[in-house]
Amino acid sequence: MSVRRVFLPIICLLVAIPSLAQNFDELWATGSAVPDGTCQLVKRPDGQFRFAGALNQGELKIMTTETFQKGVTQFLKPQLVDSYLVNKGLNYVITSDESQPGWVVSFQEDTYRFLVDLTSRKVTGELMLPWNEVFIAGSAFEGGANHVEWNRNGMLPFERDHDNPYVFSWTGELGEFGGVVEPGRFKLEGQMTWGPRELHPYVQDEDLLSSTQMRQGGDDTKWHVYIPGTYHIVVDLFNETFHAELIAGANTYETDGVDGIDGTSDGMPTAVYNMGGVRMPSLQKGLNIVRTADGKVRKIYCK
Repeated sequence: MSVRRVFLPIICLLVAIPSLAQNFDELWATGSAVPDGTCQLVKRPDGQFRFAGALNQGELKIMTTETFQKGVTQFLKPQLVDSYLVNKGLNYVITSDESQPGWVVSFQEDTYRFLVDLTSRKVTGELMLPWNEVFIAGSAFEGGANHVEWNRNGMLPFERDHDNPYVFSWTGELGEFGGVVEPGRFKLEGQMTWGPRELHPYVQDEDLLSSTQMRQGGDDTKWHVYIPGTYHIVVDLFNETFHAELIAGANTYETDGVDGIDGTSDGMPTAVYNMGGVRMPSLQKGLNIVRTADGKVRKIYCK
């Protein structure tokens, strides 16, 4: 009896599995290139980590703990040997071997910056040079926009700090104006046109009074002005920090002599500021500027 053998073709499917973004609570720079031996990286609101500061000539390692702990500490080491910290984006791999080489810093300088992108698993570094100018652009000030578009020629310039070339400031009136597109919104430009240098908040319609960090490039998000008035804004391009202070404003809103705010959830406060525009954790004794969930802004006096 003959046996017939049937051969079935085996089809191998190669499925590309996307790499998942890593999640670290803290990252630290260490090595001979770090002046103080160890420096904690700043975690941005988008979960990435950045460094801005001085480095010496030498080696820089990026690790997950402040001090090396055997079996615990991980290192983000360059995938290739002799990888320079100043680069346009180099891949890293994870290792627990502290003897593995780090990133090469070829000379001493005060203005190093690098970004650890946990999504793409890359480190990008640069020596940052000061910008020549910064402008506020948008519809949150008079002449900044019309009912169709923002006015490129209507941008207003910031003033450079005399002692720090990376710090710029601006003082002026901001608010929500009628008959314009995107009322109350603005962003910052590094030239009097759209890009390539642009500064944005991390989320759309971020309250400028509570905003502390900004980013260059990325999604075209804008700050929002919820309380009209005179503002003083200071930005630090090197450290990517943002600070806005309400100097005067909110004089058009009613004043209530009450102990608090009663009513539905729409009338409950979502943000509380003192008269200097500083955001407070809750209503304070005296006069408060309050924005409620229904979008209204008014003065509240608490006894």
